[in-house]
Amino acid sequence: MTPQQVERWLAIQEAQLHALERIAVSLERIAPTEQRAPNWVKPLADFLQFNWASIQATVIASDQHGATIVEWGGKQFLRRSPSNKFGEAIWFSRSTGEQDSEGKTLYERLVTFKALSEVEPIPDRVNRVLVSNGANNR
Repeated sequence: MTPQQVERWLAIQEAQLHALERIAVSLERIAPTEQRAPNWVKPLADFLQFNWASIQATVIASDQHGATIVEWGGKQFLRRSPSNKFGEAIWFSRSTGEQDSEGKTLYERLVTFKALSEVEPIPDRVNRVLVSNGANNR
């Protein structure tokens, strides 16, 4: 390479590096600094045989009832289950370390296992629109 070609190549490399630095700064501004737990909902019947790897979680501890502590995104989530009138459910949650305006601790859920509710039928008026749009899209 001639000295001029080397100089041009270095200038291109410098411009690319500067562009990459600007992109990195922009991404850091728009990306959340901490990823929140997604609160997936799964059928209660899936709990005992659940494939934790399918949600990128690892079982840290378990007992005779299944997983008790799972890790996701570098954070540990504990198994919970209500003993109240709201029905059968198991979920994995953790304290966020934050409090709401009333001073109550805030929690986030990784996954909730519960009985899924029955699907309601589509009303006739909605079905007519679906059928008419389907005919128009052919």
